[in-house]
Amino acid sequence: MTLTQATWNCAKVMLSLTLPLQVFLKPPAERNTHHFCNQQSIRILKKDGFGKEALLYQSYLDTLNAGSTWCDRGFKNISHYYDYATNTGLWCGPDAPSECRHYFKQAIKQWQQNRQEKALFYVGAATHILQDLCVPHHAAGLILKGHKYFEDWARSNYHDFTTNYDGLYELSCEPDEWVKKNAGFSFTFLPQVVEEHEPSVEKAAQVLLQRAQRSTAGFLQFFLQCVTKK
Repeated sequence: MTLTQATWNCAKVMLSLTLPLQVFLKPPAERNTHHFCNQQSIRILKKDGFGKEALLYQSYLDTLNAGSTWCDRGFKNISHYYDYATNTGLWCGPDAPSECRHYFKQAIKQWQQNRQEKALFYVGAATHILQDLCVPHHAAGLILKGHKYFEDWARSNYHDFTTNYDGLYELSCEPDEWVKKNAGFSFTFLPQVVEEHEPSVEKAAQVLLQRAQRSTAGFLQFFLQCVTKK
C-alpha cells in the first residue's frame, strides 16, 4: 500500500503537531551540512560565471536555509528517502524525488505570483532533499546501518571537503530526476559507509560532500532557468 500525495500532505499537517517532541529528540546542531552546501553552491555559481545568479541567491541565503531547516521538521524527513534499487520511498511512502518535485513546483508557483522570498524558501526545501540523496543511506532507504555515524562525521568535517567551482549543470530537465541522479551516484558508496569505519567513511564523504555542493549549484541555476522561460 502506498500513500498518495494528497494523503501525504494531510499526514504532514498531523506530523507537524509532533514538532516539539522531535525538537526534544533531535536538537538542532550548531553546524549544519545543508547550510554549508547552500553557501558553497553560491560560491560555485560565482566562480562558474553566474555572477548575477550568485548575487541573487546570496541575498536570500537565510531564506534558502530557512526552507532547508523547515522541510526537516515535524518528521517530514521520512519522505527524504529513495531506494534507488527498488524505486520506492521509505515504508512505501512518498519518495524523495516526488517530494522534491512538489517543493519545486511550489517554488515556481510562488515566483510567478511575484513572491520571490517564499519561492526561494521552497527552493531551499528542494535543495535539502537533493543534498540528502548524496547520503548513501538515503539512496538505499536505510535509517540505521551507520547512517547517523556518517552524517555526524560529515557534519564535523565538511570544511575539509569544500569545492568552489565546476557545478553540475543540466543533469536533467525535471527536478525529481536531479534527485534520482544523486541517488544513483551515492548508492554505489553504500558498502563503504554501512560500518562505522572512519577511513572508508572519510573517502566516501570526500566525494559525496563535493557532489552535494556541485549538484546544488546546478540545481539553483536550473530553477532560475525554469522561471525565466515561463
